Amino acid sequence: MRRTVPAIAALGVGLALTVSGCFANPLEQLTENLVEGGIEQIVEDQTGVNIDVDSTGTGASLPDNWPADVPTVDGNVQFSVATEGIFSATIEATSFADAEGAYTAMLDAGYTQVAEFQVVDDASSRTFENGTWNVNILVAANADGTGQVQYTIIPLTE
Repeated sequence: MRRTVPAIAALGVGLALTVSGCFANPLEQLTENLVEGGIEQIVEDQTGVNIDVDSTGTGASLPDNWPADVPTVDGNVQFSVATEGIFSATIEATSFADAEGAYTAMLDAGYTQVAEFQVVDDASSRTFENGTWNVNILVAANADGTGQVQYTIIPLTE
């Protein structure tokens, strides 16, 4: 099946629960007490996957080959990964409203919304397509008023 919306939606629900404070953030648990550069290098060496994790608050970065036609919110990139044309990143926006702006940015960039899932009042997931990419965006509010945006980008194949 060409569409991976159910799988992306399931991932989105899990991420929404973790970033919204319902459960511990797995990225914090994963990187706690570890030297992020060493872990990143081990993962990259063993899997060939380009991964960037921010555990210090200084910011990770989007992969160099991140699709230019996928708009992203301004904020602190906390995690990114790219492998075989599939991309994922988590960005902390300065506010929940800014995070929700990710949806509007996709429509403004010419994407068509193909799915929507409201997890709770302050967490939702929407999927967009443009003929090249299937982009799932999960937006959730953080307890401090910032917003969390999780992007998952998968190439569309015919």
